[in-house]
Amino acid sequence: MAKEGRVKLTQPVNQGKKIHLDTSKIEIYNFQHPIFCFKYLQKDYHLDKCIQEEQVSLITQIVAISQLTWTQLQFAPKHGIGSEKIARNSIKAGMPDIVTDDVDHFLAFRFHGKAPFVGIRNRFIFHVIYLDRGFTLYKH
Repeated sequence: MAKEGRVKLTQPVNQGKKIHLDTSKIEIYNFQHPIFCFKYLQKDYHLDKCIQEEQVSLITQIVAISQLTWTQLQFAPKHGIGSEKIARNSIKAGMPDIVTDDVDHFLAFRFHGKAPFVGIRNRFIFHVIYLDRGFTLYKH
């Protein structure tokens, strides 16, 4: 008879087996909310180039975007809270080391009017690289 608080196993436990989650069919990161990273902001497109009104707009938009999942953002209007893809070869500025050769596009969100902040997504993290307040980063 099993002692109180213990469960008697009727079948042996398969120890050492690893469970493999195939994420090629289910992109679990799309169900996460974005987290924003500003570590790689480029100096010509940096926050310190923005006026206070633009800075407030950026924070306000990031708070709004953070309330949605990546899946919800994919279906949102690109000139609203959603994003649009920008081809890598369209970017006219230098790129930080985080942008590896396999990155073929960037994402652009809007923050002040239609001014975009542009970066790359890595799983659920969005690395903001450019604040394009002057519309000079790519052909609009």
